[in-house]
Amino acid sequence: MDESEENAVPYEETVIRDTDIVFDCPHCGRNLVIDYRGAGLPITCTNCRQSVLVPIPDGMQIDDLDVNPGELLKQLFATRRNLQKAEKRAEELDMKLANIQEYLKGLVELLRD
Repeated sequence: MDESEENAVPYEETVIRDTDIVFDCPHCGRNLVIDYRGAGLPITCTNCRQSVLVPIPDGMQIDDLDVNPGELLKQLFATRRNLQKAEKRAEELDMKLANIQEYLKGLVELLRD
């Protein structure tokens, strides 16, 4: 996994749970919040798009993040569903882009005449 499946969101745009990690981006200072399962993982800051390592809270051990195989399987299925949705959306946007490009090409030809 090159970037965390978990995405940090700006602090002011979410409800903070007891299990969340709240921290500042070391590059731009933006307040971010992420689920505790993101501890120790690299993510992309939503503000400056720089790679950020999610801090591990005091008292938490990486072993605390071990997940049982059933939970991992659920996460895998959810990730696959999200990937399928994203691929479908990308196809839709590609089609829209092609239509817009064709429309613009027609306008340019019309203006040349």
